Amino acid sequence: MALLLEQMNGYLLVAVLVLCIWVLSKATDILVDEAVSLSLEWGMSQLVIGATIVSLGTSLPELAVSISSSLKGNGILALGNVIGSTFVNTSFILGIGALYGSIPVNRKTAHKHTVLSGLSLLLILSSLPIFHADGQGKIPQWIGIFFLILTPVYFYWTVREGNLSDQEAVIEEDKEKGLPILVKLIKLLISAGFVITSASVLVSTVEIGAARIGIPDSVIASTVVAFGTGLPEISTTIVSVKKGYGALAMGNIMGSNLLNTLFVLGVALGLTPGGIIVSPDFYQIHFPALAILLSVLGYFSYNNKRDVISRKEGRILILFYLVYLVWNYFL
Repeated sequence: MALLLEQMNGYLLVAVLVLCIWVLSKATDILVDEAVSLSLEWGMSQLVIGATIVSLGTSLPELAVSISSSLKGNGILALGNVIGSTFVNTSFILGIGALYGSIPVNRKTAHKHTVLSGLSLLLILSSLPIFHADGQGKIPQWIGIFFLILTPVYFYWTVREGNLSDQEAVIEEDKEKGLPILVKLIKLLISAGFVITSASVLVSTVEIGAARIGIPDSVIASTVVAFGTGLPEISTTIVSVKKGYGALAMGNIMGSNLLNTLFVLGVALGLTPGGIIVSPDFYQIHFPALAILLSVLGYFSYNNKRDVISRKEGRILILFYLVYLVWNYFL
């Protein structure tokens, strides 16, 4: 597919881009409806469904990029993709969602944010050159193995909280659709497949277009590729919030961030025996930007009296993303 895209001219690439966006939006619409319906069938909250089933599906593009780059010996692309995707999810996507409607912030969200912040701090500290004999910044392989062990623990912890005690606003007619659970699962998996496929083709299209323009690989990894692999989250968030399922959107964002760190980066590190070498730009741009953003989101999560991310806070998060892009460009 990548070879075919490389042979296309600019107009055909734009046509493929538009087609992928259309398929992505339609498939995501079905995915959200079925996820909410299943949450009712299983007695789970929208937040939990978003943080498990939906986030696992929308994280598959990041997983594909990380595995491919790690097997090719380009672990820095996997790291840039994970850090960049987390930044995109937490700033731009969450901000866009807040502009479309209500994004609830509750105790469960705050707990997941605390875990994500702790994992990010562990990554940053473990990569510091002072902890390695060769004096290089490096995230060791054992961190990846540790993260992979924590992945099923995360799922267990999330599902254990999975009841409808939050009393989210749901549409009663969803309960009366009468479709068997197996049919709903099949529809969800098929729609997730279309989401993943369209997103993957879209990423390749964007990468090729960016390369033709002359954008450096290091910037592509943390911005273009991260934004491209985050498109399922963008589409899922917008559709969920517009349908009134803000808890599903928040669960998807936080779940995707945690799965990106635990599962996606865990797999990439596990496939890299010597660990992933961290380039200087991560200490100059990506790590500081991520730390600042998580601190801001922590303030919103723990000090928000209305228990929602407001439109004003959404605009602030989007501004952070724009500053991050400019920061990448000038450094």
